[in-house]
Amino acid sequence: MSAKTTLSAACLLLAAACVDGASPVAPAPQQYDVVQGMQATQVVDGSTGPGSLYRFIVPENWNGSLLVYAHGYVAPDDPVALPPEADVFAGLLVPQGFALAFSSFSENGWDIKDGAQRTHQLLGLFTSKFGPPRGVYIGGASMGGLIAIKLTETFPAVYRGALAACAVAGGTRKQFDYYANVRAIFDVLYPGVLPGDATHLPPGTDITTGIVQPAVAAMTANPAPALALSAIDQTPVPFTSGAELVQSIATALESNAGSLSDELLANGRPYFDNTSTVYASASLPPTVMQAINAAVGRFDASPSALKSLDHNYAPSGDLQIPMLMLSNQSDPVVPGFNQSSYLAAVTDREATDLLVQRQVPAYGHCVFTPEEIGMAFSDLVLWAEYGIKPAP
Repeated sequence: MSAKTTLSAACLLLAAACVDGASPVAPAPQQYDVVQGMQATQVVDGSTGPGSLYRFIVPENWNGSLLVYAHGYVAPDDPVALPPEADVFAGLLVPQGFALAFSSFSENGWDIKDGAQRTHQLLGLFTSKFGPPRGVYIGGASMGGLIAIKLTETFPAVYRGALAACAVAGGTRKQFDYYANVRAIFDVLYPGVLPGDATHLPPGTDITTGIVQPAVAAMTANPAPALALSAIDQTPVPFTSGAELVQSIATALESNAGSLSDELLANGRPYFDNTSTVYASASLPPTVMQAINAAVGRFDASPSALKSLDHNYAPSGDLQIPMLMLSNQSDPVVPGFNQSSYLAAVTDREATDLLVQRQVPAYGHCVFTPEEIGMAFSDLVLWAEYGIKPAP
């Protein structure tokens, strides 16, 4: 995955819509002063595990409630550091009396297991320093949203409520299959434009100049195949304009290319398998789909890679505590099939009374204002503590 447009935690700090234009470049995040408006706040930093950093922020007027926050994806070659987007939660919640705990995880990349372990152990560390909280909430954004879902489903007795923002709620395999399917179909509709394929890139390929730029140029010159790609069931790229269509496809292509170098995803083994996939569309002519199915590259994943994806979590939908999901109406990084997939899983478990899915009408990934985040958390607390279920 790319640190630029894929599950980038910095996007959570945005207070404006995604940048204009087709190139999938994330806007610069706003800066928040962690201690602004806080009185006698205790900030405790520490480390645990192999390289994992953590921070606790506790106000003098602590109300006894704690938010444990899981951050989003960070590129493997970036330094391990505390997530800067946690500042927005500190600025919103600490002045209201809530405590906050968050961690860097032990290493960067796509590793739900380590992220869940480091996030969950924060509660024990926090309790040893400040005593047991009256109530514990779990929250996360993007990849961290999937971590929050995992902890919610695994430890329902520990947490009082969950806030999953722009979450990869369909699970790891569905998310990365989407990226790979976009690449596979793109190669059929724009043959010869990109190097490599859905499962490998030639050594030394620069993702920006080798993948994103030629893809954008090809789609800009001939947008009709891009529109056809968006109409295929397995590649539901979100868009409301031509520029968004190009940006969403380019984002998926970049994400696929970046994932091929993420050793934590599947330990370097091919993780994409479309050997039995029948690509379908309700709007494209059957003859077109027959031609696409005949021409598309077929890839056979190793069983160990598929097992690795499953271990990086496939949500069960077994909700036992309230969860509020916050998402953008059109998210090019984590498309809407994630929310519909999780809703279906929760429906199968007959637990829809514990799920609220709220959409913000914006194009982009984790494009929320501080007010929208604060309102979502306040609504979750009212629901968990007083039974007042919020509106979507």
